[in-house]
Amino acid sequence: MKVITIIGRLTKDCEVRQNDRGEFATFSVAVDDGYGNNKGTIYFGVNFWRTQLAQYLTKGTQVGVTGEFKTREYEGKTYMSINASEVKLLGGASKERVGTVYEATQENTQTANDQRKAVELELNDEIPF
Repeated sequence: MKVITIIGRLTKDCEVRQNDRGEFATFSVAVDDGYGNNKGTIYFGVNFWRTQLAQYLTKGTQVGVTGEFKTREYEGKTYMSINASEVKLLGGASKERVGTVYEATQENTQTANDQRKAVELELNDEIPF
């Protein structure tokens, strides 16, 4: 297996598709390559079996992707793809989208903070060693 890690920006919004094995997210990532006069862009197609992030994977969002690297030939062109095992949101969403993401996660963040505080209170009662 060939494992690769890339950091780049989505070229379009993520799509959720389905096949006989279940739902999966597909998106394309543009990665800068080289510098100066030799600067270019490499495009990777990505398949990710966890669809929970799909709503946050919008055009222009910066992501880090790790997974199995694949290539295929079609009509004389080489296409590169990644079967992702991990996708991390790194930022870079549009201003309108950032507000929406914040509103969608604010309630979850409050719940997580409350749970963390409850665990801290339990741990403070006894010294574990």
